[in-house]
Amino acid sequence: MTAAWYVGYKAAHHATGFLAFTSAFVSLALVAAHVRHYTLPRVQRHIVRVIMIVPVFSLMSWGSLVMSEADGIYVETVRDMYESWVVYNFLNLCLEYVGGPGAIVNAMTGKEVKAGSWLRGTCVYDRDLVVDGHYIRRCKQGCLQFVFIKPLLSVLEIVLQAKGKLGDGQINFLKAYVYILFVYNISYSLALYALWMFYLGAHDPLAKYNPLLKFIIVKSVIFFSFWQSVFTAMAVRTGTLESPLEGRAVQNVLICVEMFIVSFLMWFAFPYKDFVDPEGVKRGFVSNVVNFVSVRDVFDDTVHQFGATYQEYTLHGDGETPDRTVRMRTFVPTGRSSAPAEDERDTASLSANMAMENAFFHDEERANGPVGLDRSDAPRSPGRPVELVSIEEGQRL
Repeated sequence: MTAAWYVGYKAAHHATGFLAFTSAFVSLALVAAHVRHYTLPRVQRHIVRVIMIVPVFSLMSWGSLVMSEADGIYVETVRDMYESWVVYNFLNLCLEYVGGPGAIVNAMTGKEVKAGSWLRGTCVYDRDLVVDGHYIRRCKQGCLQFVFIKPLLSVLEIVLQAKGKLGDGQINFLKAYVYILFVYNISYSLALYALWMFYLGAHDPLAKYNPLLKFIIVKSVIFFSFWQSVFTAMAVRTGTLESPLEGRAVQNVLICVEMFIVSFLMWFAFPYKDFVDPEGVKRGFVSNVVNFVSVRDVFDDTVHQFGATYQEYTLHGDGETPDRTVRMRTFVPTGRSSAPAEDERDTASLSANMAMENAFFHDEERANGPVGLDRSDAPRSPGRPVELVSIEEGQRL
């Protein structure tokens, strides 16, 4: 009897290997270009993390295809964890493009996301959604929950597989796979919906950054990855595919093909030339790599977004400037930035989302201790109070 196409090292493995290594090379070349021209770390750290989904998905999918069944499922589980990381970083990339959540709120003052639209996905709301601090915060929470739920589900899959209770790729209600898939579907759908709602709310300030191609790439990768696993499981259930092993093999082949296409699209969606500085980059290549590999920002952001006080925030350095912790003492939410627009250095280094608004301070004000802002001469939005904010600079980390 002839062995199945996915068993052993055959033509299918050679073809997918070519696709996987080519896509990895193309995407890593783009990553290297960004790291070499790492002039805006706050933006590029998220760009690089998003681009890295291509080598992670393609190489791990091919590796799972050529490995034994026992080893392959663990590789796939680790691979799938990266999905949540990409969703979170894409949202933060959009925020960094426009200068932070407060900048979006200020730019979208008086604008609303219309309710009652099936096309926009707002039919569940009984009134229009105001794009304010609460709106942006809920979008971030929707993405952050996926960052933690997905890895937990992946660890659970590994444990259940080791105990023989997972039933990977099987529609079998006596096994855990169906129930894990159900929870994953809810978490994944909520994250993509939060990303979509953010796009609707921040569309105007993001327009000049051509976000549509970026959004389509990120959403389609996550979308296809999930539904391919569902359809292959259904194909196994109906007998179209002979076994869960073949179902996993089909999904891995599809991912290798998709990543080959995505690797080239990444060069159009995230071009490095936008960040080229004729004077060169002051930081070294290794320090730039350390900057985007570090995951400290996601933990600080999680504490901030889900914290009960919602009054402390870490301003992450860019490789030269150290991290700082700022604490809100008292505030009345909303208001506009009180910093002069021409002070670009302060704007770049101190923009933060405290009570989902922007607060900017001069070096002289920070040197004189806690500062209270009650700028009666500050520009005010119609019907919105100006911020009353006290800030104290935390210990340098």
